[in-house]
Amino acid sequence: MPAPLDDVRVIEIGRYISGPYAAKLLADLGADVIKVESPDGDPMRRWQGGGDRPYSPQFGAYNRGKRGVTLDLRSPDGLADLLRLAGDADVLIENFRPGVADRLGFGWERLRARNPRLVYCSITGFGPDGPYAKRPAYDTVISALGGMYGHLVPLDTPRPVGPAFSDLLSGMSAAQGILAALHARSSTGEGQHVEVSMLGALTDFLTEAVSTYLETGTVVAPGTRAARAQAYGCVGSDGLPFVVHMSVPEKFWRGLLDVIERPDLADDPRFATREARYRNYDALDAILKAETGKHPRDEWFERLTAADIPHGALNTVAGLAQDRQVRHLGLIDDHETVPGTRFSAWERDRPAPAPDLGAHNTEVLDA
Repeated sequence: MPAPLDDVRVIEIGRYISGPYAAKLLADLGADVIKVESPDGDPMRRWQGGGDRPYSPQFGAYNRGKRGVTLDLRSPDGLADLLRLAGDADVLIENFRPGVADRLGFGWERLRARNPRLVYCSITGFGPDGPYAKRPAYDTVISALGGMYGHLVPLDTPRPVGPAFSDLLSGMSAAQGILAALHARSSTGEGQHVEVSMLGALTDFLTEAVSTYLETGTVVAPGTRAARAQAYGCVGSDGLPFVVHMSVPEKFWRGLLDVIERPDLADDPRFATREARYRNYDALDAILKAETGKHPRDEWFERLTAADIPHGALNTVAGLAQDRQVRHLGLIDDHETVPGTRFSAWERDRPAPAPDLGAHNTEVLDA
């Protein structure tokens, strides 16, 4: 069977993460993605890292499965080549600041006139207009302004943290919007302009925290989610960390007491109800850390599995790469992650590596 997007051609004029990630998601579904770069290349090619490929691991992660061409879009010939490619494409993705694509000659209105079936996706930092629209936007700026860091970092000791939340979320939102527009085109015969902002994607992702604030006035802090979810970090006697997540069902709390051999805690008024455990989260956290420090992590995993209590290792990416379930599912190969979605009617091939700079100029531009 063909890939789900086997008949879809995508032109990506993206740099760094959000645009390239959106296009990568479509390439993972079988779309023919042509990545258009300046003669100097996507700056992500020259990021930190090493490895045995002529570009950074970061570039490889966001650009696998694509064909690559170089065009000088500031030159008449380069623009003419892009317009020709876009005239036969199904999708175009760009993540410039608002107005840049229009100024360079490949904005939505111009391409729509040439190709009415084109789905044109613009990804911006702050949106197409408004007081911040023209500002430069990187993930750190949006993740801070958009409230994500307020979930994760004490504000009295601010420090940016990873991963690139708003970049990746806006790429996912863009891919979702593109797929919806392609579906609509199957009925209308016409493409449309899909506009995604990093700030908008992140705000929607934080819907629980925003709704809680609007309804109750409560502002989430770094520990709020863990206390609400009744999730705890533990460390075995061998120093290996793990988590336990009890959520709402009372059976998980009762089962955990049996596992740690502390049935007396059931009658402790500080922990007698879920609401009480929420209010006294720090006290219970300290008790659980003390108890789980008595035996190695694998022994706790055996007990927790037997009691059917949600738990898991607290991994670094090194631990993730060696995790038994990850290896069983084949989610990571020698160089990168592998798409985790499976289709009953399509057996996915291993994605091709990211293209070298201009690797497909002849193949694409002379076709």
